[in-house]
Amino acid sequence: MKTHKLFNTSLAAALSLLVSLSSCKKFVDIPGPQTQVESSRVFSSDAAATSAVVGLYNQMIANNLTMMNGAVTIYAGLSADELSNVNPNSNYDAFMNNVIPTNSTTVYSSFWSNAYRYIYQANAVLEGLDQSTTISTAVKDELRGEMLFTRALTYFYLVNLFGDVPLVLSTDYGINGSLPRASTTTVEQQILTDLTEAEQLLSANDAASGNARPGRMAAAALLARVYLYQKDWVNAEKQATAVLSPGTYTLENDLNQVFNSSSSETIFQLVKPTANTAEGAAFIPGSPTSIPTFKVTGSLLQAFEKGDNRRNAWLRANTVGGTDYTYPYKYKVRNSTSVTENNIVLRLAEVYLIRAEARAQQDKISDALADLNIIRQRAGLTPITTSTETATLKAIMHERQTELFAEWGHRWLDLKRTGQANEVLGAIKGTNWQPADTLYPIPQSQIQLNPFLTQNPGY
Repeated sequence: MKTHKLFNTSLAAALSLLVSLSSCKKFVDIPGPQTQVESSRVFSSDAAATSAVVGLYNQMIANNLTMMNGAVTIYAGLSADELSNVNPNSNYDAFMNNVIPTNSTTVYSSFWSNAYRYIYQANAVLEGLDQSTTISTAVKDELRGEMLFTRALTYFYLVNLFGDVPLVLSTDYGINGSLPRASTTTVEQQILTDLTEAEQLLSANDAASGNARPGRMAAAALLARVYLYQKDWVNAEKQATAVLSPGTYTLENDLNQVFNSSSSETIFQLVKPTANTAEGAAFIPGSPTSIPTFKVTGSLLQAFEKGDNRRNAWLRANTVGGTDYTYPYKYKVRNSTSVTENNIVLRLAEVYLIRAEARAQQDKISDALADLNIIRQRAGLTPITTSTETATLKAIMHERQTELFAEWGHRWLDLKRTGQANEVLGAIKGTNWQPADTLYPIPQSQIQLNPFLTQNPGY
């Protein structure tokens, strides 16, 4: 789908797609040009508007290896030092060797076009809510908060994968089709604006949905992450504390239960009612004698300390032809008619590590170690009792590597935000690595359609 087609989609068509994908009643037929009548029908009641919102979540997880369903984990893991593909594959090789072509169909279809489709539809819902006079105030506020969160989450990954990107805040295709790239600072400010409002609008949590819809804690957790990335340590700590203090979520003692659909530490997850996770399908080989598509790197294996229970719980190996192929095993279901695992977007362990880092950066070493040791002890490791600021930060980065591996591209983004990408990846990847590789290319097809777009350096 090309940009002008993407943004030329009518509001009615976008919302009808959302509703049809949600397995709910189809509230809108698609006759052709957009009309005010069509929009008002979608937003004629609380139930209809809620169906449109739930439909967007269903679309975000409808296809495997799209931005919100496994693609960030797989491709960013290959770009970093976590994963490698076992057999030659031109698509996977490009990410593992950091030589992504500007005409990469994966960059365009899995990341760019899907992200802007979600943003467009979130904008369509926001506009429909604003125009509706029949939706109750409570539902309107809740749905607005959810769509602001969704837009912010999508832009978080866009800006961290591509750098400057067009900032689309409406459904006006005439404007959107010729937008230039907005600065990373501008996009990040919009993310903060959206999440701050979302946090105020959303209910305390959404346990009734199994955390399958974002609540106030999800907005606070994502805010904590964004502030951390911006080096706003005070606000990162504040938002992390807002998630941790109420005790709404608790760490699972059993590491094998962390990624279960009913995990007590899940803050927000995307649910596909008919299937388990894209990561499980991608990582777990078809049989004990099969070679997996992806294996974890030697550097990741070596990062685990002796006695770290996560290595046994979250990694598994097949031995084929005398060679061990170790693969991620956080999600433990490859495929099954019984759905027991969902795509966990935000979980409590990350929030502890966010607060630990924010506190260490403020020289609150004892408090930082307290948070860090909660995660270490759950993994069966000895607590760290004394440390300097530098050593504490190094320990936190190490803990992020072993706790958050093969999960939403955390390692790739951590190496970039902390300025370690060149040092770490240059040593591992040799001549394949160039400093410009920290950003993915803007799809060439989009630059050809929109003369106001520019390419990232190095491509």
